[in-house]
Amino acid sequence: MFQIEQVSIIIITAFLGFVFWWVGKEVKKLNKDETPSRLVAAVIAYVRFITDYTVRAMGEDYGKKFAAYIGAIFIYIFFSNFSGLFGLAAPTANFSVTLVLALITWLSIQIVRLRESGVKGYFGSFLDPFPFFLIPNIFGEIAPLISLSLRLFGNVLSGSVILSLLYMFTGWLSQFIPVIGNFNFVGIFVTPVLHLYFDLFAGFIQAFLFISLTIIYIGMEAPREEKSN
Repeated sequence: MFQIEQVSIIIITAFLGFVFWWVGKEVKKLNKDETPSRLVAAVIAYVRFITDYTVRAMGEDYGKKFAAYIGAIFIYIFFSNFSGLFGLAAPTANFSVTLVLALITWLSIQIVRLRESGVKGYFGSFLDPFPFFLIPNIFGEIAPLISLSLRLFGNVLSGSVILSLLYMFTGWLSQFIPVIGNFNFVGIFVTPVLHLYFDLFAGFIQAFLFISLTIIYIGMEAPREEKSN
């Protein structure tokens, strides 16, 4: 079944893919003695921030390994969240998208946990502290997947619904304005502020929460002694 978000997914993925390729090419051409452009300098600063952020929470080993994923997923979610400003349907308003993003994070958590605990320790933890805790432990293990996917999906969808209802209401009010009543005149003055909140501010917050929870969940599985360094 066709969904309008599929068009947005293709457009945003293609656009970000081109941007990543172009920025990567510009960074590779950069000479050590050359002053980088503002764009390249901003990219370098962003990479350093994400790397430092992940290393502090996950430790040196896992922090550097997951920095690229964390940085890329933040940009994708943020651009997806505010794509409504360009007339696109936000991909993150589709549960299939947020579920896939959360599934990648959840699988990363399981891989790190399996690597650190070993096969015996991993499956043995489901019986801890007693065997009859098996079912609650399984549900507890699945909880991050449900939480991450539904939190992002629900917040983005609710913002889209609120804006859609507001456009309907302002369109109805505009009908009472003579001559230009067929045009949603009221919406021009009311909706921009809410777009700034739901698409930009809330979109940024939701993207930041997603990567922060991802870092926390994975960091909890990293060795304690490594994180303290």
